[in-house]
Amino acid sequence: MKHHLASVILMLSMGALLGVSAEETSNEAVVPDQVLRLWPGDAPSLVVPTRSTESVDERGMVRNVSVPEMWVYLPKKSSSNRPAMMICPGGGFAGLGMTPHVRNVVKLFNDQGIVVIGLKYRTAYGGNDYVKDSLADCERAIRLIRFHAAEWEIDPKRICAQGYSAGGTVCMNLLGNFDNGNSTATDPVEQLSSRPDSVALMCPWPNKKTSNDYPILKNPPPVLIASAEDDKTAPTAFAREIGEALIKQGGKVEWFIVPT
Repeated sequence: MKHHLASVILMLSMGALLGVSAEETSNEAVVPDQVLRLWPGDAPSLVVPTRSTESVDERGMVRNVSVPEMWVYLPKKSSSNRPAMMICPGGGFAGLGMTPHVRNVVKLFNDQGIVVIGLKYRTAYGGNDYVKDSLADCERAIRLIRFHAAEWEIDPKRICAQGYSAGGTVCMNLLGNFDNGNSTATDPVEQLSSRPDSVALMCPWPNKKTSNDYPILKNPPPVLIASAEDDKTAPTAFAREIGEALIKQGGKVEWFIVPT
């Protein structure tokens, strides 16, 4: 990750961390340019929610995701080889904060020429394996971004995966499971790599696990880690352990640690 991109990520992402409202970032309705299903049919190992159907509450929290999607927001100005930011929103795997973590920062990123992709990944809704499901959705999304890179004027080697809290958990799982694609797959999307070119972990959440439960593959992409030292839900000590594991595997880490 180039220093400039890391700085842009920090500057623009703080709006979401500090709860900046959509009205404060833009007076216009934030509507995706495209909404793309991740899978051609049902998602792998789909367990249909039994408690209730997929819904969105007044805060923009999406629950009971059964149709994983990518919400694509393109900058107004056309430009070739621009970077893409895939945002995995948080919500403790009980829901997805698509408004605070995605919609609220779209204009800020787009104004910098960055394509924003909000990932609506599967969360916990009873009998599903949400860790496996969210990882599968995240890997598929990275492949799809590369598949549509020319259409969206994206440099396929400048794809950042950003995760807030539980979304950071998804990104940590990605760092331990990305691959180069399956060259023999009949689906051309599955032939592409799921390795992000950089990762931003915003308050990475351990999800009742230790750092040892998040093994990192060798030669991971560069990672930016942001954490607040008084955060008891996503402790800085855990974030530092993840950073140390990344460095041991040959990765580069940039830190943004604040007291409160």
